[in-house]
Amino acid sequence: MRLGWRYCIALAVLVAIWLAVVVKFSDKIINHGNAKSSELVEVLWWSRDMETWKYDEVRHCGINTCRITNQRHRLPMSRAVLFYGSNIKTGDFPLPRGEHHVWALLHEESPRNTPFVAHEEFLRHFHFTSTFSRFSNLPLTTQYLPSGQALTSKDYHVSFAAKSKWAFRPSVSVAFLQSDCDTMSGREDYVKELMKYVHVDSYGSCLRNKDLPESLQNDYLNNLYSPELLRFLSDYKFMIAIENAACPDYITEKFWRPLVMGVIPIYFGSPTIKTWQPNKKSAIFVNDFPHPRALAQYLVELADNQTEYDSYRQHKLNWRNPISNKILLHNLVTRQYHIGDSSPGGSLFDKFECAVCNYVINTARNVRANSRHYNCPVEPVYAHLENREMPQNVADWRSMMEVGQCQAKILDEFFQRNYSFHEADFEAELTRRMERNQCK
Repeated sequence: MRLGWRYCIALAVLVAIWLAVVVKFSDKIINHGNAKSSELVEVLWWSRDMETWKYDEVRHCGINTCRITNQRHRLPMSRAVLFYGSNIKTGDFPLPRGEHHVWALLHEESPRNTPFVAHEEFLRHFHFTSTFSRFSNLPLTTQYLPSGQALTSKDYHVSFAAKSKWAFRPSVSVAFLQSDCDTMSGREDYVKELMKYVHVDSYGSCLRNKDLPESLQNDYLNNLYSPELLRFLSDYKFMIAIENAACPDYITEKFWRPLVMGVIPIYFGSPTIKTWQPNKKSAIFVNDFPHPRALAQYLVELADNQTEYDSYRQHKLNWRNPISNKILLHNLVTRQYHIGDSSPGGSLFDKFECAVCNYVINTARNVRANSRHYNCPVEPVYAHLENREMPQNVADWRSMMEVGQCQAKILDEFFQRNYSFHEADFEAELTRRMERNQCK
């Protein structure tokens, strides 16, 4: 009994001592925790175009929080460096690069502005990418589709009978709305040849033969899905949907907008497009025809056949199973970004910043990007014309992509050296290689 009492007394003394220590040092423990939480992971935008204003925000990204800034003097403290593809300057990179720096690339456009981005020699220096490719870390493949509901809604749907009643319009009513008139895909050359065989109402700057209503002329390029524009175009049976470039998974509003309106797209562009269409038969594909004349013949036949025409519009007419493509359905549920998201943090740049913040904090950084993260061919792919003729400017685009590959190789070498360089250094090396015919 005496040993038992002694044991209890000793235990009580130890507990009292432990409580005293906790009370005495509790403030220091709390302050230490606060100090740790204040040491936010920093993410730095590296873009000269952003230097005209100060951007320095604390961004809450789920359970993680990061400091997002464009202040270049924060580079040594930053864990990630963000680049926007369309604004990258070949002589402006944060070198020498620290071992702790994650490079992240956002580039939703085709390679026409920065052709070096398309090549693995450049891409492999990035840990994180967000591009149109389904293989990027933050895929933007269906970014231009507002929602699945937009595909199935009948808000802008016009019946076949209503589309056919306009006496002032030919039975084969085709719309073309484009203001970018020189493309890698040869879009203008193809449409010009198609116009020889079927009437096309061409709005915008390219091959224009009709004007949009005055209320739509000012800003339609920045209002891709304005209700007024969709109502105006929905009376057409067909709409030409030819992309600027033919890269896998590069799919813009040119494909999705006609589907939202219940108009059949005449599509050329992404070679993976059939993976993404709502049903097995949702669009007319230029590649299924040897030349524009054959396509025109098919349009004439289809325009007068209601059953066949409506078979392309099952996403509007089959209320039991409007979208049968499981890949598309899964993407609509899991994608992280789409246009028209007005919720807090819903913009493309907000999504990208948070995705990189979470990546830096949660992911081991031993994986780099490869060509599948932005997969565009060096040889321009274009829609086929009669007699195998080439589009007018295809040679210029081919040369541009070859120079882009040369640029990527130079950047690759400069990055591996890990020394700071300027635009003049880069241009001198590019000129030297071009003079020696080393860029092919």
